[in-house]
Amino acid sequence: MKHYIIAKFRDRDDTERLFPEITELFRRTLALDGVENVTIRKSNSARENRYSIMIEMDLSHAGLEVFDASDVHREWKAVYGDRLESKAIFDCE
Repeated sequence: MKHYIIAKFRDRDDTERLFPEITELFRRTLALDGVENVTIRKSNSARENRYSIMIEMDLSHAGLEVFDASDVHREWKAVYGDRLESKAIFDCE
């Protein structure tokens, strides 16, 4: 399945500043059971109504449960959660 996390930073400068460390954080998910691939993209638009980054994960349904319970997920929420203006989560086959 595909699991998307689409997020918009409160401070738009965080997109460039934090992108390398967020990429490294989510690369760690590749060691989790059921996670097959992860791609992190940053927006190429500075428009105010655009989101900042999109994290795309390829994983099994069980892998999503493993990710949700992982240290990576907890760190994502703890370190970056307050920096986000909004986010959307979308899952599909």
